[in-house]
Amino acid sequence: MHSELDPKRIEEILNHTVDVLHDSKHQMYEIVEAAQTEFNRISFAVEELKHEINSTIEQVEELEREFRVLRMRLADVSRNFSRYGEETRRVIYQQADQLRESLAAAREREKNLQKQRMQQEQALVHISRLVEKAENSVSQMDIALEFLRGNLAGIYEQLEGIQVRYQLGQKIIKMQEDERKRVAREIHDGPAQDLANVVLKAEICERLFNADRDDELLLELQDLKSAVVVGLNEIRKIIHNLRPMVLDDLGLIPAVKRLIEEAQKQSDMEFDLLLIGQECRLDSAVEIAVFRVIQEAINNSRKHAKAAHLKIKLEFLPDQINAVIEDDGVGFDMDSLTKRLTSGDHFGLYGMRERTQLLGGKFSIRSAVGAGTRISIMIPLKGNGSERHEPDN
Repeated sequence: MHSELDPKRIEEILNHTVDVLHDSKHQMYEIVEAAQTEFNRISFAVEELKHEINSTIEQVEELEREFRVLRMRLADVSRNFSRYGEETRRVIYQQADQLRESLAAAREREKNLQKQRMQQEQALVHISRLVEKAENSVSQMDIALEFLRGNLAGIYEQLEGIQVRYQLGQKIIKMQEDERKRVAREIHDGPAQDLANVVLKAEICERLFNADRDDELLLELQDLKSAVVVGLNEIRKIIHNLRPMVLDDLGLIPAVKRLIEEAQKQSDMEFDLLLIGQECRLDSAVEIAVFRVIQEAINNSRKHAKAAHLKIKLEFLPDQINAVIEDDGVGFDMDSLTKRLTSGDHFGLYGMRERTQLLGGKFSIRSAVGAGTRISIMIPLKGNGSERHEPDN
């Protein structure tokens, strides 16, 4: 089951996404700060290790010098064993053992310190890369957030446009079904009943003819003729409501004039029609689009605008046709137009724009409360299959 688009719900989702990104950015900041703190701690530890290693190296070098001197004494004791007393030899040997142990311990300590330094420096490289990646991520998230914040308004407008299109589509489908029902009802209540009456009268005429009742037959034939005329007029009325035949037969200008005449009969409004340029026949799609825009504008002025005067200007140019419909009615607030479209109101205005844009044209509307409404359309005559034809004389 297809559910309607809900711009407010989508807006909530987008706002939630922005909030999540914002919170994630702060978490990334915390990671960067923690990593930077750890980096500083390890850097300090490495510097301390360097000082300790340098001190240990100096100690090792000093012990090695002392041990070389002592080895020379040991060599002298070995060569001149009898010259040294037992106690002296014992002291020298003891010093040699202690110095050898101290040197071995110092070298082992230096080795361990160098190993710690290497591990810490590797940790520094790892943390440095982590900090760099985190900072890049924060920077990218900042860009994404700025992009989203700067484009959410446009996204909302697009969502509202999608919603309006969806509702317009539903409205068109409903209007099509309502139109079919109306036509079916009109045919059933009008021409169908008239044809049934014609059949009945034809049967009566047949009986009267068989009975040689000529005077009564003549009267029934006259009634039959009247019934056929009524049915024919009903069918013509239905056809005219579906699509004005004058538009196909004579063109746009005669159809607009007929439209104005009918509107004048049904209202007290005054109409002015201004024609500019050389009148000509256009492609059927262009003529019906311009006619429907003018028809809808007249209906809106009559039903909603409470206008006293309406002016229609049609301008024929070599490569385009322009139409301006302007009234002196109550007007409306332009800022609320999109909301009114989204809420299901004034789909006629949206339909005007869709008709115009489908033919590659431009549609604009200008209105203000108490200042009337001005609708302008421009439809190109090249690139949409339109051709100019001189009207038939």
